Amino acid sequence: MHSVAFGSLPNGIRTAVIHRPHLHRAVVTALVGVGSRYETPSNNGLSHLLEHMLFRGTATHSDAHALNDAIERLGGDLTATTHSDYSTYEISVPPDAVGRACSLVGAMLCTPAMGQLDVEKAIVREEILENLDDNLRLLDPDSLSRQQVFSPHPLGLPITGTLANLDRFTERHLRAHHQHYYVGNNVVVAVCSPHKPKRVLDLINDGFSTLAPGEPRLPQPARVRQRRARIEYAPRMGSQTCVRLGFATPGESAEMARAIEILARVLHDGMSTRLHRRICDELGLAYDVSAGLELFRDVGVFDVGASVAHESVPRLVREVLTMLGDLALDGPTDAEVEKAVHRYAFEIDALADDPHALAREYGSSALWGRRLELDRVRESLDRLDASAVRRAARVVFTPMRLNLTLVGDLSAEELKATRSATRAFRERFSRALCTGAWRPPARVLVRPAVARAALSARWSG
Repeated sequence: MHSVAFGSLPNGIRTAVIHRPHLHRAVVTALVGVGSRYETPSNNGLSHLLEHMLFRGTATHSDAHALNDAIERLGGDLTATTHSDYSTYEISVPPDAVGRACSLVGAMLCTPAMGQLDVEKAIVREEILENLDDNLRLLDPDSLSRQQVFSPHPLGLPITGTLANLDRFTERHLRAHHQHYYVGNNVVVAVCSPHKPKRVLDLINDGFSTLAPGEPRLPQPARVRQRRARIEYAPRMGSQTCVRLGFATPGESAEMARAIEILARVLHDGMSTRLHRRICDELGLAYDVSAGLELFRDVGVFDVGASVAHESVPRLVREVLTMLGDLALDGPTDAEVEKAVHRYAFEIDALADDPHALAREYGSSALWGRRLELDRVRESLDRLDASAVRRAARVVFTPMRLNLTLVGDLSAEELKATRSATRAFRERFSRALCTGAWRPPARVLVRPAVARAALSARWSG
């Protein structure tokens, strides 16, 4: 078992201290409320570059090598990731090194050296190039899909940014971004260890106390308003076409958030669920197919993705849309929901064996202004039934909110047949509308007032 103590430091940093007595390691995770969602087209990629630059030394470590050497001498490794709506810095160390780990991560956040900018920009440039073609066009299907679902909102911006922005960024830009977002009231530190919470809280304070309090930073609320299906095709030579079908969803703060998660698991959570069984086992259309759900505080995105032979694209799209329509109009079976809930509940229980996951889950929930209680999450799952999941499917899988992204080498006939598959999806719902078996949801998926309320939620320890 584990216990969690939430609190805050005098400079506004929120803390989540997870006590797990049996552990033989400790995890320190710092979460900062900044990412591509907080950017504009003119500074897109700055949060990601700043995350890289924090590894380039601190006030007490002259360069990247000195900092990495100090981290690795503790026995562990430090990793960092920039997401759309937050950035994380995470280190796993032996339990007796928690204090030193807090000091090192705290120094990175509080007193970064920002040295060797040209070297780090060269590294980030290579990262950006991985998603571009020879003409420097963005051809990453996931980035293009997010752009299609959310543009012009910043959630549609690529996390790594653009080459043009990267070339323009200077240390002055980085320092200003750091000063604005890396402040106590915009940071959460989560520690999972075998130590008593009081001791850990003192160690966190020692490591992060010099961070200026600042103000909480809120991103631009998302207002998803889509009236008709969108199809975008990006030509790219190759043996397969990448297919993404994306739908905007309500966010983590919505009442139906858990039902949407179960919906995703009904469709694809293992090789026996609908998507893999039909696309791979029965039809052999793809080596692999996936369905994913990403929930932000105020909005989310549900997508289905696969890479298939060009001639298989129309059949793939038709089959996937048929499955989505089945779930929206007829709903899942009780057995499917029961299995999905059981697997989700097992994952919640298994968190207790993973200190990294515990620190991330409790830390991100604190950053989003709520105190996570896993028992209540499990109770909410137990209350779900097939009708609740069908209602979620009817909100999400509507023809007017379909976003289809195709990256590959399709002929005119293959494109025409793919468009025909999306029309068949729309016509199926039109017939259901005429018979009273379905009605379209509100055009505005996330209303501004609801989005602002979700984003501004905050607790103090």
